[in-house]
Amino acid sequence: MPHVSEPERPARVPGTILPGGVSTAEFRGAFANFATTVSVIATNGPAGRAGLTCSAVCAVSDDPPLLLACVHGKSAANAAMKVNRVMAVNCLQADQSALSQAFAGVGGLPVEDRFALGEWHALATGAPCCRHALAVLDCHVVDIRDVGTHSVFIAKVVATSTRDLGEPLVYQRRAYATTRKL
Repeated sequence: MPHVSEPERPARVPGTILPGGVSTAEFRGAFANFATTVSVIATNGPAGRAGLTCSAVCAVSDDPPLLLACVHGKSAANAAMKVNRVMAVNCLQADQSALSQAFAGVGGLPVEDRFALGEWHALATGAPCCRHALAVLDCHVVDIRDVGTHSVFIAKVVATSTRDLGEPLVYQRRAYATTRKL
């Protein structure tokens, strides 16, 4: 049997993205099938108060407690988070879709009007924590990587707040949903 070798690949340089891949539309279409928790990430500090809706948040490590969040590079909140170096990930409840929409920019509300739609307090970092969120992870940003169209924020969780009741707001197939036990 003849030997078939792998095609030669260009050397990978750390921090670079290899060319090629599926189209943006195909990529987004496939990812639309993933059900993701909807969060509002909020920050406060020298760059001011800012926030955005984010569905790209996940745990990185439990010791130390680290998470990552992917934020579009053109977002005003991205710039504020880079300066403030603190953030609160507010996991929304199923009845908080209006808050999600406002922080996604729907309706074009000014930042302070978006915050007026919820009740906010601070835990350890001073970042805005939504009083009625299902869970809040209050964090210090420890690393930021600009990758493609987004910045990946790695953050250490320094305080949490959780609610025992409520269902999470999730996003799948370009629509809000929630979960139920099977």
